[in-house]
Amino acid sequence: MSEHHEVLAIRDLTVRYGRAGTPPAVDSVSIDVSRREIVGVVGESGSGKTSIGMVAAGLWPATGGSVTIEGRPISPRMPRRDRALVQMAFQDPNASFDPRQSVRGGLRELRRLHKERTGWISDEDLLRRVGLDSVLLGRLPHQLSGGQAQRIAVARALLLRPKLLIADEPTSALDVSVQAQILDLLRALCRDEDLSILFISHDLAVVRSLCRRVYVMRHGQVVESGSTDEVMAHPRHEYTVKLLAAIPGNFGNQKLDIE
Repeated sequence: MSEHHEVLAIRDLTVRYGRAGTPPAVDSVSIDVSRREIVGVVGESGSGKTSIGMVAAGLWPATGGSVTIEGRPISPRMPRRDRALVQMAFQDPNASFDPRQSVRGGLRELRRLHKERTGWISDEDLLRRVGLDSVLLGRLPHQLSGGQAQRIAVARALLLRPKLLIADEPTSALDVSVQAQILDLLRALCRDEDLSILFISHDLAVVRSLCRRVYVMRHGQVVESGSTDEVMAHPRHEYTVKLLAAIPGNFGNQKLDIE
């Protein structure tokens, strides 16, 4: 299989909340992610980037256009076996945890719901894949550090053998050293687990360190896209220039009101 095999294909996606005539949150956006590729979607709050992630994960319906994972249509009505192909890691991993359920209990529930996809690895080996000790299996969510909780969230996604992980601001609430560990984990999973990643962020510095390609969004539209190196070195849109200027120590000290 080619390294450039297309995993995620978003075509002319439009997302509108509320009545017809309301300005779209996402306006005719097209995005591709290939096999073992990490692609960034970057923009300020309200740019539409999280809406793209929610639709691509099958958590919200598209108003127009299409989203496919390996050619299979993605929507809130898709069958459970297809839903497992795409998983999502959120900024706050605890939002997806049952506070009364241990780490092992959460994994047990996933195994019950997806018996055909989850028998490939033990709980202990799964935690080792994300750099955690199996002693954490007995812990409740409030007993985990921020970095441990995010790794558990990634482990839960990995258990289902997804083809695509949508990571929506997964490091923005973490301190710098833990953030670097999570980014290293995502790189390793992309390389070793045949995983593709759509990485959603407001932080161009993080995107620059992680993503091969980037889409810059503003007001629901892609205003610039291309290889991350090219976009960073030779931005064509004034909004991209402003985002670059907001990176401390590298592109000046201009402040931008971003998330």
